[in-house]
Amino acid sequence: MEHGHGGSGGLEHGTWLHWLYHYRILPDWLPEVVPETFLVVIVLSAIVILARPRLTVRNPGKLQTFLEFCVVSLDSFVRGIVGDEAKSLTPIIGTFFIFILCLNLLGLVPGLTSPTANINTPASLAIVAFCIVQYYGIRKQGFINYLKHFAGEPLILAPLMFPIHVIGELARPLSLTIRLFGNIFGEDMVIAILILIVTSVLGKLLIPLQFPMLIFAIFTSFVQSLVFSMLVTIYVTVAISGHEEHH
Repeated sequence: MEHGHGGSGGLEHGTWLHWLYHYRILPDWLPEVVPETFLVVIVLSAIVILARPRLTVRNPGKLQTFLEFCVVSLDSFVRGIVGDEAKSLTPIIGTFFIFILCLNLLGLVPGLTSPTANINTPASLAIVAFCIVQYYGIRKQGFINYLKHFAGEPLILAPLMFPIHVIGELARPLSLTIRLFGNIFGEDMVIAILILIVTSVLGKLLIPLQFPMLIFAIFTSFVQSLVFSMLVTIYVTVAISGHEEHH
């Protein structure tokens, strides 16, 4: 399993997608997490496109049953936090969850890496989430009222409270980025070190020391996807309800 993650910038191409750089399809300066991310997008899109014609009300297959279970579970999860806004928010939160989960798990495939172990990917996801939160807040309260809740109460303290609330709002995408990146990068590094120990120290004794960590990585990949999605949902709830109702 290749683990050329994170801050290397993708200058050394060691995954199955290295041929894209060998044949000059992609420039050398482009990190490999970009084609890996698009690989996840293509696979997920292909699954949905192929499954859609087979959807039926009567006698649903195993794939349709599984997809319906995922949709119902995600809708119940979002609705339990945000209420009636779940109708429009569930597709967004569900996309975040499934997409991040697949990105996290990609690093467990031999020859590929986790795009979320490169800080640029969590940062991009966090920026998109930040924009979604602002959109829902402005749509629900109106632009002026949305700005007012940054001022707080009483209004005489607005010059002090407004910058504090703005800084707090801007800290959210930073928190989402660091949390997702740190956990995925950390677990991938542990797996890589265990593999290195097996191959270099133990020699021909191919003891799968990394196997327990792989199982734990599957669990943490799910947890981190859920935490990211849950926090975005909570941020939207706060934005559409205002600070007074939230407190």
